[in-house]
Amino acid sequence: MKIFVTMVDDTHTDPTAYVFTTPEAAVAYAKIVCQEWARCAEDIEEEPIQGWLYYARYSPESSVWTLETELYQEGETPVP
Repeated sequence: MKIFVTMVDDTHTDPTAYVFTTPEAAVAYAKIVCQEWARCAEDIEEEPIQGWLYYARYSPESSVWTLETELYQEGETPVP
């Protein structure tokens, strides 16, 4: 099963993972985090990274990113 994980790495909190079932929802949440936590819109720096769905810094020490991964049932063998 594919899942989409948005990680929020803010210097004022512990890194936190949020799990979504669609890439659209995961990226939308990441963008909301940037908008709500950045001091101003100019602080948000989006940067494409190969293999990632989204990456942005919203302060010099804080960022958010979204990745796609697989979730396996107990006993399943991951297929490369």
